[in-house]
Amino acid sequence: MKYEFKNRHPNLPVVTMTLVYFIELFLYLINFISGFFFVNVLFLMSILILFFSLVIMKTAISKPPFVFSVIFSVFLFIYEMPLILIDNHQYLISSPNAPEELIKGSGIFLLSINVATIGSVENEQVLRDSYQKGHTKYFEIISVKNHARYFSKNKAIIESVGLYKDEFEQMSENVAGYLNTSNKAIDEFLTRDGSSGSSAGLGLVLSSLSEQGEFENDMLIGVTGAISKTGKVKEVGSINEKIQTANENGFSHIILPLANLSEAKEVKKKLNLPIEIIGVHDVDETIQLIKELNKR
Repeated sequence: MKYEFKNRHPNLPVVTMTLVYFIELFLYLINFISGFFFVNVLFLMSILILFFSLVIMKTAISKPPFVFSVIFSVFLFIYEMPLILIDNHQYLISSPNAPEELIKGSGIFLLSINVATIGSVENEQVLRDSYQKGHTKYFEIISVKNHARYFSKNKAIIESVGLYKDEFEQMSENVAGYLNTSNKAIDEFLTRDGSSGSSAGLGLVLSSLSEQGEFENDMLIGVTGAISKTGKVKEVGSINEKIQTANENGFSHIILPLANLSEAKEVKKKLNLPIEIIGVHDVDETIQLIKELNKR
């Protein structure tokens, strides 16, 4: 009767393992359990299923469901194991980067911000105090939640197996595709370690075109914007921070994607900044606007 019951429910090991996994995943995503707890339960579940698989080897109970459960549970354990490594990623803190004129004399300055991951901090106030004591400026401190850790882990895995290119790599390809020529300064920029994001795309293209003599510019202009291979300017993030950086560095104008213009104007109004904000749709329009600005 015991074996008969087991054989009537051959998928019980798979169903049980799957149920435990998704319950755990749910509890992790709502920040009820840690990555360490999540992964270790998966490890114990793999050991337990393996033990039962060995116990039933000489019985009449169906073996394939147990074998599949062992394989699947080990896969889940390996897949989720990186969560342990990012368990201590407690905060993201954004701070200003100095605007960079990649081609000297072009007047085109790339705007970017630095985002650091902070761990092993007692609480947010301790982090704020440490920055204030060091007289280090920062824009925002964001508490990292488990859903953000999980998304970051999955994205890194997908990128590592070549199924997805990160934003910086996509930007590099788009810049090269649009310019269809090499530029030493830009090539060096694109091979820097630790670079991320796509917001330098428009600035890189304008810097190269300036050096090629496509336009002349005697102003100091802050630039941010992603770019497509056809020269379309695409939306970027951290507009608030970039506008503040441009203004604090004495730029009279900032050029950004048209999709970010509404947000940028709200920031300017809220902070009562004198900087002129220009939204653009593509590279050709941007060049024409720079030419018009220099005629004033």
